[in-house]
Amino acid sequence: MKKSFIINLNFGTWKNQLWFMGDDENSEAFEKAKKNLSAVLPDNDCKNSNDFFNRACAHFESHGFLRIQK
Repeated sequence: MKKSFIINLNFGTWKNQLWFMGDDENSEAFEKAKKNLSAVLPDNDCKNSNDFFNRACAHFESHGFLRIQK
């Protein structure tokens, strides 16, 4: 069964809520991906909020979560 997963992201003054779809049993994997986000994507490594957004989406997609529009 599919489930939606939500994360609130901040980069400077930019804030956004992102929704992802994944298998219901992947809740633990999503939490792990959230905790690892700052380690694999430090704020000072991104050029701007758009770069941060794209790289954050790619990070979650690499863990098997598909971004959805809400």
